Amino acid sequence: MRTPLLALALLASAHAYAHDETPCTKEPAKQWQPFSEAIKKAEQAGHTVKVAEVHHRCYEIRGVGKDGKRFEWVLDPVTLSPRSEARK
Repeated sequence: MRTPLLALALLASAHAYAHDETPCTKEPAKQWQPFSEAIKKAEQAGHTVKVAEVHHRCYEIRGVGKDGKRFEWVLDPVTLSPRSEARK
């Protein structure tokens, strides 16, 4: 009975560890590129966007890549460049 609880706890801690909570930028929001441009960038790369949100002053985009695998981009909202921990 303890095994499912332990597995759930490990999954939750791994997910929390995988996402850096450091803001992508300190620039004011008026300096950011439009959120729609971040989504367009993913779509132009051939990805299908399922979820797009602003989180910790970053643009986070998740969905299905052109290869059929899940992807996640974490973009700096000023430059639209990926953060180093962004996963594909």
